[in-house]
Amino acid sequence: MPKTGDELIITFKSQAPLAWGTHRRTNSRTRRTGERYIPIPRKEAMRLHLCNKNNGTGLGLNIYNATSDDGLFSGQLKTAGNSKKGDIFAKQFEGNGDLQALTPWLQEHHAQIGDSIRFYWNSPTDITMSFIPSHE
Repeated sequence: MPKTGDELIITFKSQAPLAWGTHRRTNSRTRRTGERYIPIPRKEAMRLHLCNKNNGTGLGLNIYNATSDDGLFSGQLKTAGNSKKGDIFAKQFEGNGDLQALTPWLQEHHAQIGDSIRFYWNSPTDITMSFIPSHE
């Protein structure tokens, strides 16, 4: 579990997280517009102990209260997914029960490949997110 003062900066390196509902490699489910996530590199997930439901669920285990520093996002994010079956380390941040939760915020900033998101832990359960455009 992350500690107060921990920080993580994620840079979008592909289109997949920015258009997850329609930009998919598989047809495992119906395509849906507006689904987005923020990827977590495995090395960072291990460093901060960002886990998925395989390590338990709940506030501080894989669910976090999140707000953006610009006031445009407030809600719960969860760490989810894995790179191999049974792995406890998460591969993404997504809305808790809503894969479209991040969409309005990312659209407002016109998020694109090269842009970054900074996560700052105000407590083990509370995160502030900052959008960092690549063109600044």
